[in-house]
Amino acid sequence: MQPVTCFCCCPPVRRGSVSEAVHTLYPHAACIFADSAAELRETLIGQDGGICIALAGYSESGVSDINLCAAIARDGCAHEVVLAVDSASGSLRSRAKRAGISRILEPEKIQSHPVRETEEHTMQVEMRRTEPARDGSDGRAPLVVLCSGRGGVGKTSLTATAALIAASWGLHVGLIDLDLANGNLYTCFGLKRGADLASLAAPDPEAIASLSLSVGDSIELWGPCSLPELAEKAAPFADALIDCARSNADLVLADTASTTTDAVAGALQRADRVVLVYDGRQASLAALARLGGLAVRLGVARTRIMRLENHADPYAKPDYSYARAEMGLEVARPLRVFEGGPEVAQLMGEGLAGELARYSCDFTRSVASCLAQILAELGCLPDCEAARRASREPSVKRRFWRFSRGREVG
Repeated sequence: MQPVTCFCCCPPVRRGSVSEAVHTLYPHAACIFADSAAELRETLIGQDGGICIALAGYSESGVSDINLCAAIARDGCAHEVVLAVDSASGSLRSRAKRAGISRILEPEKIQSHPVRETEEHTMQVEMRRTEPARDGSDGRAPLVVLCSGRGGVGKTSLTATAALIAASWGLHVGLIDLDLANGNLYTCFGLKRGADLASLAAPDPEAIASLSLSVGDSIELWGPCSLPELAEKAAPFADALIDCARSNADLVLADTASTTTDAVAGALQRADRVVLVYDGRQASLAALARLGGLAVRLGVARTRIMRLENHADPYAKPDYSYARAEMGLEVARPLRVFEGGPEVAQLMGEGLAGELARYSCDFTRSVASCLAQILAELGCLPDCEAARRASREPSVKRRFWRFSRGREVG
């Protein structure tokens, strides 16, 4: 695993809140504070190896924070450049984006909103604040949950492809299909049926472990239920299923139903990263906003929420305006997966996800890039060349135009 270091420049009185915010965002990061802007830039330029995060904010004199962050971004010595402010206006966010700043961090706003426990809540899920992100010291794998609030955006294909890519990087992957009634994650791997969770009689770890299906090298799959009407029978065992998968894998990926059932809500509360998937259509954007608000009300820290645009145009610049006022998306990291064409849907429909993952195209490379960014944030990016290369994959492709001079006809 590559070490993550966050080099910060802020007044001493702010270092406590900044350090807490950094560790919420980057659980494995070590914080090193510089006393001046010049010292911060010199330190970053001298770094060699590991993942470097640069953060600046709350300066009381000298160069402005946004100018310092812009200079660091131009230096190209940091994997991410973060600007810390109390409150970011739309104008500031636009300036930061143009300056190449990766994200804006508002330490005072990253805490989850408390939920009022009233009888108006219909879901029978314990509404609680999310526990601190796991750092792996307990021996359990990180949990990444993909959800959308709307069907047809491609999260099942993303989950299957990400699992295969992670396995190719040497990770043992646990796959959970939490669409207990109508899930079809198993079909991506050419299976006729999944691991029937309705057959569980008790939350016994040994029984859960023996129920898994091997769907590839170092990939174990659980779910869904054999019949839709049995979903309620399996729902109470969702927490035990997640615990079992995290105890026996290096990474756990969960695909979810488009409706937020009790099992899905519980997974969101326990997730190390929640990835909200959308495809740019208006209905999908509305579902993204609703689901982001729900995640916050469930107690998910905003810094654990990511938004992923699927079927993105690789040559178009990303449009972040949709997150301008959506609850829960203020600091959500944007990810993009490029359109793969009809071949992706065809291979997935034929159960050939493994063949697709081995094929180098815009879709698979961008899925690998998103996965690498998630693992890097969690401090568990595998130490292999393929993972490091994926973490450097650009989010926008450059167009190349070829001009030639026509020959004169004599």
